[in-house]
Amino acid sequence: MWCRNVLRTRTVYNKPAILACLQCLTNNNLNSVTLKHPARRLFVSDARECTIGDVIDQWSRRFESEGVQEPMKSIEHIVAHVIGTKKMVDILNVRNDALTASQIEKLESLCESRLSSPCRMPVQYIVGEWNFRDITVKLVPPILIPWPETEILVDVVVKRLSSLQADSGEIIEIGCGSGAISLAVAHACKGMKFTAIDKNLHACDLTTINRDNLNLTKQATVIHANLKPDASIEVLSSSNGADNVDLNSKLFDFVISNPPYVPTKQIPELQPDLRIYQDPRALDGGDDGLTVIKSVLKYAAKALKPGGRLFMEVHPTHPEHIQSFTNNYPDLKLYHEHSYKDSCNNDRIVEVVKVI
Repeated sequence: MWCRNVLRTRTVYNKPAILACLQCLTNNNLNSVTLKHPARRLFVSDARECTIGDVIDQWSRRFESEGVQEPMKSIEHIVAHVIGTKKMVDILNVRNDALTASQIEKLESLCESRLSSPCRMPVQYIVGEWNFRDITVKLVPPILIPWPETEILVDVVVKRLSSLQADSGEIIEIGCGSGAISLAVAHACKGMKFTAIDKNLHACDLTTINRDNLNLTKQATVIHANLKPDASIEVLSSSNGADNVDLNSKLFDFVISNPPYVPTKQIPELQPDLRIYQDPRALDGGDDGLTVIKSVLKYAAKALKPGGRLFMEVHPTHPEHIQSFTNNYPDLKLYHEHSYKDSCNNDRIVEVVKVI
């Protein structure tokens, strides 16, 4: 699991570069990327003798020599995509397997794209999809990449549903991005109904594609809508069931969110190989990183049923502020019940309960 100390890797993007990369990925034509390095066809002529282990070893060395961050992880994920495995542990079991000439050609094209793209396009965008918990979601820039830390949020929600023996219920996700969170929970909990909203229309379109690909259409409704600072929800386009629900009066069993939580001043310090690709609106949490979080808390206070729960992924410094916020505003009837740690032992997920 990739560790993100204190901050998740969240960055700023450059619109022209994003549009070029998005067009390239949309056309499914990675070979059209202008290569900074001449393509080196290392293995095609020796396809019969080329093994997965050979590919991993040679490309990881090349990635490392050319300054690609996490070179081994990069090639392992590209190989996993090419051979069609969803679990990285499977790579260890197939190192001695041979690759076909077509697999090698595809792999080399993806690897050269990783080397050639501006500021090293993240491998998630290179392969165009990502394994998240038990599902695979399509990804395109600038929609936020779901990191392993976010899987903890899904685990916490699924475990809480199990402990409550909740066979049915309604959940709203604020800021769905690719839809990974809602769709992963929906995949694990077939009786739950989901409303996923995002102010980015492209995010809503991507969530809809992922929902349909996962056969979760009956469980999830995707709405182009924005949570405003006053904790009201503004529907931005009337489609996909938006006309059939009033999100400012409807009650939910759970609210889940991975809101922008990086303090504005810390965004320039983030990892450069992602800086131009991800949408800053999904990253920038304001001066203290709590701007959107406070709106989510206020919305949860009116949208949760008594005994309902809010789950959020936050910055490690935020849980104590969230606890103070709920204590200072007793009229909200919210109680900070627990904070959960990520793989780096940082507080990352908060669970807040609507007091009965």
